Amino acid sequence: MTTTDNSIERFFRSGLKLGHLRMLVTLGELRQVTRVAAAFHVTQPAISKQIGEIEEALGAPVVRRVGNAVELTGIGRVLVERGREILRQIELARRDVSALTTGTAGHVRFGAVVTIPQPLIAHAVELFTRRAPNASFSFVEATLDRLLKMMDEGNLDLALGRNRVTGHLAVMRNESLHHEPFVFVVGTQHPLGAAEAAVSWRDLQDVRWITPMRGSPAFTTMAEILAEHGVTLQRPAIESSSLALNLSLLRGGGFVSILPLSLARRYAQRGTMRVLPLPPLGPLGDAILYWREDTTTPASQLFAACLRESSAELIDAN
Repeated sequence: MTTTDNSIERFFRSGLKLGHLRMLVTLGELRQVTRVAAAFHVTQPAISKQIGEIEEALGAPVVRRVGNAVELTGIGRVLVERGREILRQIELARRDVSALTTGTAGHVRFGAVVTIPQPLIAHAVELFTRRAPNASFSFVEATLDRLLKMMDEGNLDLALGRNRVTGHLAVMRNESLHHEPFVFVVGTQHPLGAAEAAVSWRDLQDVRWITPMRGSPAFTTMAEILAEHGVTLQRPAIESSSLALNLSLLRGGGFVSILPLSLARRYAQRGTMRVLPLPPLGPLGDAILYWREDTTTPASQLFAACLRESSAELIDAN
């Protein structure tokens, strides 16, 4: 197999197909021909044939076999990296053309982590739909790493998280919308839930916890703060990133947890929760907005402005 300038030229002018790119990108993620075949609902020989077509047209290997898995060669890694971006741009083009042909004024795809206060998002959506009545909007709730992956793949325009991520993509931008402390909370049925009950750090030593997922920045910060005050965080009863589950368990009265201040105050005002009179966890409070500089649209820019306005109002309310 010999690579020449002519073979490379022919490959990129007429030999490379979108199906090849989709297969290579998937192979780069799954690392096994059998798994790629299952993902595309074809046989393993069909995938092997496509790999052979690419290597023959290019005149160079793109994979090497390592046991039951495959490894990308240097050329294969370049094709996968560039191919992923090409496929993302094609998906964006498909959505733009679809919006234009159907007369849609714009569509914003937005995601947030579960600890972002819902009033912030809800008010931003209200502002957006009032200012752009012909635009459409979709929302997903997930972990920040999942949201950023969706953005990489062209499936999300904006994401709102609690942690600042660096070194992700050169075109990724972020902005801190506001800083909000997290506070310790219990349901009013908890032994510490009575409004007049005195609370000290010592009272948290033997409680049942609902914590962020172990290993997350939120969990680490929480554990460090407790340790500074002599509280050993034993293996928590519940590790959960589900806000709905956490709120339900807290209202039952058996657990202690942490919540953003604005959210905790909402439930305290409703009489279902108590904010414990302990210092808040300040370092967890940033709400970080993420977007891709190379794919911003007027609709996504408008929604970002609505988020900023809603965030400012939330700060004033606190």
